[in-house]
Amino acid sequence: MTERSRVRLHSLAEIVFGEQDFEATSQFVLDAACAIIEGAARGGMTVLDRVGTTTAVASDTEAGRVDALQYAVNDGPCLEAYRQQAVIRIECTDTDTRWPEFSRGAAANGIHSTLSFPLIVNGERLGALNLYSERESGFDEIAEDTGRQFVAHAAAILANAQAYWRNDALRRDLERALESRGVIDQAKGILMSQGNIDAEEAFAVLKRASQRANRKVQVLAQEIVESRGRSRGKPEA
Repeated sequence: MTERSRVRLHSLAEIVFGEQDFEATSQFVLDAACAIIEGAARGGMTVLDRVGTTTAVASDTEAGRVDALQYAVNDGPCLEAYRQQAVIRIECTDTDTRWPEFSRGAAANGIHSTLSFPLIVNGERLGALNLYSERESGFDEIAEDTGRQFVAHAAAILANAQAYWRNDALRRDLERALESRGVIDQAKGILMSQGNIDAEEAFAVLKRASQRANRKVQVLAQEIVESRGRSRGKPEA
């Protein structure tokens, strides 16, 4: 690994998750891989989630298109790397017979050799890193060894970033839920004072109004609270 590559690899540790979202972190990791690993003209990052197999980020449109060649047939080097937790190299897409549909499509898009790494942290498979070269035998043993070192760091960073943003999403959901509950409680209090009813009856009024208007309870509650605020702000006649 060259000194420039080492510097770029160490720069991964300087990522501050709160300053960029998960997609931006993934893009930074991919760009670093293309810069560090010799022969990588472009690349993409494959993830598997509830939706299915997708390219999270790509260096360009062509790389994303080559990635997608595998998803339609559910087979290809990056999916194999993910499933087998092994590094997969295609020396020449014009002659490789393991994934003929992918190889034909890659060659048609100017990609003549590939290198795919699984992204694994503590046995958990996050996805795969796919690197593409426009030359036959574009990746050698040194590139493969450099890539192994790189993905060991990159996978940990991606896992931490993913955990950070999941926790952040949960926090925001909780804040919205608490805010919603507060508004509904305020609206119930207004209805209780206006109609001389208890909290249970007030909430039942809200629910019936929500069903009749086909609108969320929180939206109606917010309107009741805002309406009370406006009426209080009016000068007495």
